[in-house]
Amino acid sequence: MNGNDDVSVTTGYGTSVHRLTALPRDLHGRNPILFWTATGNAVLGLGFLVGLAVDPSVVNGESAWLKPTKFAVSICLFTATLAWLTPHLTVSRRFRRSSSWAIAGALGIEIVAIAGQAARGTRSHFNYATTVDTAIYVTMGAVIVAMTLLVAWLFVRATRNGFDVHPAFALGITLGGGLFVVGAFEGQVMGVLNTNSVGSGYTLPAVGWTLVGDFRVAHFAGLHALQVLPLAGYVAARAEQQGRITAPRKVVWLVGGLYAGLLLLAFSLALAPLVA
Repeated sequence: MNGNDDVSVTTGYGTSVHRLTALPRDLHGRNPILFWTATGNAVLGLGFLVGLAVDPSVVNGESAWLKPTKFAVSICLFTATLAWLTPHLTVSRRFRRSSSWAIAGALGIEIVAIAGQAARGTRSHFNYATTVDTAIYVTMGAVIVAMTLLVAWLFVRATRNGFDVHPAFALGITLGGGLFVVGAFEGQVMGVLNTNSVGSGYTLPAVGWTLVGDFRVAHFAGLHALQVLPLAGYVAARAEQQGRITAPRKVVWLVGGLYAGLLLLAFSLALAPLVA
């Protein structure tokens, strides 16, 4: 660990098991900025669900409020996860706080832009129809790229400083952060191509994405590495503590390798129509 006095020290990888009802209080104590960002988006998501039920407006063949709902849920999950992880990221309190405000601000701009375009009955993404639409879309893209770079720098600095948690949990955080950034930037391919799908065929249930030629599959898989791999590291560390396994880091490397393979496969399938 960095010996700087301004580096916060956390308590480790699991000194107690919190009841579900205690989770909001725990997240608030870990990172109130990101906790309130997650809470705000949870509330917005409920509001957008009302829009789904009462507003007949349709954009691109689906309810105008479906995209804001999905993004609100995604932002809620992302910021709640980051709120849980940030005490374990060994960076200065000042950098952690300023990063949290920047992330909250960027995601605030994103959800307001998406909801605003839904209220106007038009697309938020790949929309160059008017000067206003272009400005909104370009701003969203620039803000998210900047935020992703900030998250990457946050994880790089924390990894360089070392972690004050079990090595398996630390590895899970590192791999999860790295694959999250990869998945986030895979999403930028959609911006370059000005579409999220270049293929057709089998449609995945629930989400409506095509298995081949759709970059949203790889993007989704990459973003959720931030939940899957730190959790795998946490569980492996607990399992070693309880005497159930003896090589927790190997388990995390295995899970990380499988997840990276899944991410590569999804991205390869998305590219397939372009290289066939």
